[in-house]
Amino acid sequence: MRFVAMLTIGIVMARLGFGKTAIGNYEAVLFISGLLTTFWVTGLIQALLPLYTRSNDISKDDRLFNAFMVIFGLTVLACLFATVFTATITGFAAINHSLFPLMLLYMLLSTPSTMAEYIYFLHGNYKAMLSYGVITYGIQIILVVLPVLFGLDVAFAVLGLIVVSAVRFIWLISLLVRNSKFRVNVDFLKDYLSDGIPLSLKFLISSSGLYIDQLIIGYYYDSSTFAVYRFGAREIPLATILAASLSNSMLADFADRQRLGNTLLNLKLESSMLMHILFPTSIAAILLSRWLFPLVFGAEFQESANVFMIYCLIVLSRVIFPQTVTQGFRKNVAVLSISIAEMIMNIILSLLLVKYFGINGVAAATVIVYAVEKVLLMAYNSYQLKISLVSYVPVKIFLAYSLLTLSVFAFSWFFL
Repeated sequence: MRFVAMLTIGIVMARLGFGKTAIGNYEAVLFISGLLTTFWVTGLIQALLPLYTRSNDISKDDRLFNAFMVIFGLTVLACLFATVFTATITGFAAINHSLFPLMLLYMLLSTPSTMAEYIYFLHGNYKAMLSYGVITYGIQIILVVLPVLFGLDVAFAVLGLIVVSAVRFIWLISLLVRNSKFRVNVDFLKDYLSDGIPLSLKFLISSSGLYIDQLIIGYYYDSSTFAVYRFGAREIPLATILAASLSNSMLADFADRQRLGNTLLNLKLESSMLMHILFPTSIAAILLSRWLFPLVFGAEFQESANVFMIYCLIVLSRVIFPQTVTQGFRKNVAVLSISIAEMIMNIILSLLLVKYFGINGVAAATVIVYAVEKVLLMAYNSYQLKISLVSYVPVKIFLAYSLLTLSVFAFSWFFL
């Protein structure tokens, strides 16, 4: 729903004649707020899931409130950081100075509000979670699109974001009142931060991989080649959304160690179902990419299709979930260490392959290091946690689909 809302707003802005400068300023607000908050919010949310087991006695359960305190406190610090470095940030993202205070308010309200959907999830209120998504993202589309329809300044579109974020924030407080005791729990905070900090650093390092690749491309090639790479270096949105959702949903089950066998079996079954969706989707994308890219983006971006075809192979890494097992056991320092090794390998391999295969080599390096990361995590789970690969990965289905996908890729690369 979040993805559809953002996509819809972007299409409406472009189709209704919103100027490139206005759209650029709107996107800059989202980019900066995401840049300053997404990595640690993701880490802290994923750290909360395995720590939380539902309690029927709200008077004794203060974990959600303490998690909120940490997230809100870090949001305030992120806003202060942005304020101190206003000139640097506005220069870097080319954002209008008049929008900066609005961006800070949006960031302050929207970042903690991410917790709301996870509170529904942790308490098994799935229908309520979907209703919350339909209502809030529907409101977001309306409030952001209306200023565009009436030809108002981009500031009013950002105000629309702020209003819907305020609604989400108020609703989050109501959820906390109903589901958590407002009391500081030092022991929980210690566990939460010890798990959350390594995960936050892990996501910071992981997200830097894309920027490192782009820096390498920018160093070796001109701006036109850089644009060709940027257009192709993207995964199928469905793959990242479904894989991340499955991993997050399964993390909460690891809180109950007595049901570990069932949790691993469920992860195996769910990942098998995901393979039946994502592998055929990726195969279709590989087969159609060289036809679609010139049609959608123009003939000058024909080469982008090759980069995209290589990126489609990331599906081989997306559909297996050793990281979910490792994080479920709260071995987040190991996850961080493997991410650091992945980043180093990515730099070395990209620099090596770009010399021989150009921008396709950089894309191939990304696919390879993603696969190596999963292999390292599987090895850690096997040797340190004593969790065998076959207990959470449908190996036969995975190998069959992988062989088919690689065969289709080879055929498409050389003959289409």
